[in-house]
Amino acid sequence: MKILLVCAGGLSSSIVMKKVEKYAGEIGEDISIDAVGVPQVEEVYKNYDCVLTAPQVRNRNKQIEETCQGVPVAALPPADYAIGNAKNVVALAKKISNK
Repeated sequence: MKILLVCAGGLSSSIVMKKVEKYAGEIGEDISIDAVGVPQVEEVYKNYDCVLTAPQVRNRNKQIEETCQGVPVAALPPADYAIGNAKNVVALAKKISNK
């Protein structure tokens, strides 16, 4: 499964990405995650199974959903994002992408 994480700057997203990658290895699943800023979404979203938005850009979810037609989009809960709860991040990604 390929997850696209949409964020503002990328610093805190890199922490979430590393935790998701580590968790994927622990559970033995082929999960990759990349992060981009809102302006880059349109260029890359088609390469992903789902798009998750960081709390700092959740106010742009409607715009991101319109851009990513055909690819499911969901906002990450702030608590899961803040602590990098990889289990919940992956569960949300699986839920919206039916994987």
